[in-house]
Amino acid sequence: MDPNAPDSPLPGCLFYHFTGLYCPGCGSTRALHGLVHGDLGQFLAMNPLLAVVMPALPLLVLHGMGYRLPLPKRAIDTLLSAKFWLGLMGGYWVLRNLPWWPFSWLAPG
Repeated sequence: MDPNAPDSPLPGCLFYHFTGLYCPGCGSTRALHGLVHGDLGQFLAMNPLLAVVMPALPLLVLHGMGYRLPLPKRAIDTLLSAKFWLGLMGGYWVLRNLPWWPFSWLAPG
């Protein structure tokens, strides 16, 4: 099932549909589709933040399961900080909706 196809049964972003603005998750389905099919260009073009955040997810899961990772304490504290994630997502949300270069490349596509 290709999320890029016009007749795709996968739903689009409701936030974008109602506001015309991109949310931090816009393009994630198409990005993951590109990653699974080996198209790294599409993966990065659809949601560049996803490419940055994905390596942190297994680290967070392992930490939550009780494994203590050989990372600096400051790095672990940052990854576990709600302020970090809220700032990252909020900043990305604003920047990807700015219509001029270099921010326009953060929009899906």
